[in-house]
Amino acid sequence: MAKQKIHDRISPTSAAVLIVSAALLMSVLAFASTYLMGKQLPTEQTLKSSVGNEKFNTVRFETYGGQPENRLIGYFLYKEGIRVKSDGPQLEPVGKLSLNEVFADHARVAKAKFYNQSGKLMIREIIRENSVIGYAVSDPMMEITLWDATTDPLNISLELRYKDLQAKGDRYYGGPR
Repeated sequence: MAKQKIHDRISPTSAAVLIVSAALLMSVLAFASTYLMGKQLPTEQTLKSSVGNEKFNTVRFETYGGQPENRLIGYFLYKEGIRVKSDGPQLEPVGKLSLNEVFADHARVAKAKFYNQSGKLMIREIIRENSVIGYAVSDPMMEITLWDATTDPLNISLELRYKDLQAKGDRYYGGPR
């Protein structure tokens, strides 16, 4: 029987495929979403300040499942030139509202849908590149996270993700997984 030689060399075609695959992987990692930090603000002081009356583009969303009276409503107010998306069941644009108007809208919607109201909504400012770009408003039992999914520096794109902390399991809605 003749001895077979094994070659340890990679063909040029295989090398090209590996290089292109590595380049694609690096580009995907470079454009992965980045978690945006938030800072909780004192509710009463913020509502009484000039920020409390400044109008922003606003989206409303809510949790589903469980008993209807235990569902939670959240809001994200954001500056012009920003696009917000979510894979959640509902992300409803509600026009331009101020933080004070959001608190009134929350009370109205919760009452109309017969949801329990904690009365303790939190305000968190969302920061991107050392600048406040919006405000998340929710019940303390709702976790809201925002992710920077911008691929073009001229078009800021955010992904909104939210979770009902009183629900069992890991029920997130929207955003990168």
